[in-house]
Amino acid sequence: MRELCALYDVPYRVVLALIEVESKGNPYAIRVEPAYPYLWDVKKKRPFTIPEDHNRSSMVAPSTFHSLHGSRNTEWVGQKTSWGPMQVMGAVAREYGFEGWFPELCGDPGVQLGIIHFSRLYRKYESQWGWQGAAAAYNAGSAILVDGKFKNQQYVDKVEVAYAKVGG
Repeated sequence: MRELCALYDVPYRVVLALIEVESKGNPYAIRVEPAYPYLWDVKKKRPFTIPEDHNRSSMVAPSTFHSLHGSRNTEWVGQKTSWGPMQVMGAVAREYGFEGWFPELCGDPGVQLGIIHFSRLYRKYESQWGWQGAAAAYNAGSAILVDGKFKNQQYVDKVEVAYAKVGG
């Protein structure tokens, strides 16, 4: 993992802290998030637009949603699930080109995709808000400030505590 962090130019200790906060290092951690709004259209290779008449939190996929493996509903729920040590969302993995079965994200593919995703956010937010801005975005999709604090400041604080505890 240290090599991947160096390859993608992200601080190793921050990645360790993210893993601690996201899953406590559990490679088999999964969490279904029914209301997760961002899904990936695997057929058109772009964000999927949920039809207005479809309940976003439904565990049943609309008929216009496509699957790489198994049923539409399995793909739908898999994309709304965070997987593995870095809790990579299935939809984010699909966006980065992951075509495997979702449980594979509990292993090395999930860690690598988590580091790649964090590196993109790190490049976007680090110069303005440090690694804390990238961590906020990793958790919430973007780094949003409200009254001088991140909208998800509690999460960022947890990552800072974990960062202080992990060795380099």
